Amino acid sequence: MMMSSVRSAGQGPFFDTTTTTTTKSHAAPNPDSPEIELASEFAVSDRLLTVCLTIFVFRGQPDTYYNRHVLLYFSSPDEPALHETVHTQREDETAPWNVYRLHGKTDWSEPPNYHAHVNAGAVLVRGDDIMAPVALVAATPVAGRHKDGGWNCQNFVLEGLQALVHHGLQTQDWYDAVEEELLDKVIEEAVG
Repeated sequence: MMMSSVRSAGQGPFFDTTTTTTTKSHAAPNPDSPEIELASEFAVSDRLLTVCLTIFVFRGQPDTYYNRHVLLYFSSPDEPALHETVHTQREDETAPWNVYRLHGKTDWSEPPNYHAHVNAGAVLVRGDDIMAPVALVAATPVAGRHKDGGWNCQNFVLEGLQALVHHGLQTQDWYDAVEEELLDKVIEEAVG
């Protein structure tokens, strides 16, 4: 069944103040009415919101390119409460990788080991699905990756960005440009 937000005259979800009749009086709609609730749902879901992505790069110990830690920070000019960080870490080289989601505004350029960041552009999402990009990146598989000695948090972020492309939130050209800039930042001034 397909629902439409188009209604016939006199049955719209909003009170029409431009129509006056002498035979029928209009009362203001009840704010708890199902029609008002439906209209609100359409308004939220139809609105596109911008979600900005920033990748932060941190120096490692020793500061080789493969020891540099990266994380992905999400924010939105349209939804000021959206501040989410997604990254993966592990306790040591043999331990499994864990995905972490941190909620709240964070200035990731403040820690002393901050190296650089990449403004990775933005994605547009429906208002009722603003957390979709965060969830897609956080769902990047990490199980068993500790057995692959070459896989790290940098791969995690790149695979998460690729998931955004696969789900139609961004283009492959966008991914290629972000990947190139990130790799430049990761190797910049690294030892070895």
